[in-house]
Amino acid sequence: LDAELQLDRLKSKLSRRVLLLQGHQSSWHQELALSPGTPPQCHNITAYLRDKGDFKDKLSPVALSVALTLPEGTPGLVLYGDTLVQAQVGG
Repeated sequence: LDAELQLDRLKSKLSRRVLLLQGHQSSWHQELALSPGTPPQCHNITAYLRDKGDFKDKLSPVALSVALTLPEGTPGLVLYGDTLVQAQVGG
């Protein structure tokens, strides 16, 4: 399963206000190897809001998204349910 996290995805890559602590990037991608009978996988990813002096837009929401897709060449497999999750949380 291919998993992708996009931080502040409505902004251009150069003006994103949220970055991952490890690598200081605005996105994370990983191929997850799942097998029947194995326990669920959990990934904790820490992100931070850049210093407010580093960006101009302080009012628009920060949009985060997680997308799950099947790798190409996986015949007979189908993802069921939401494959793109978005949420807005007030602060």
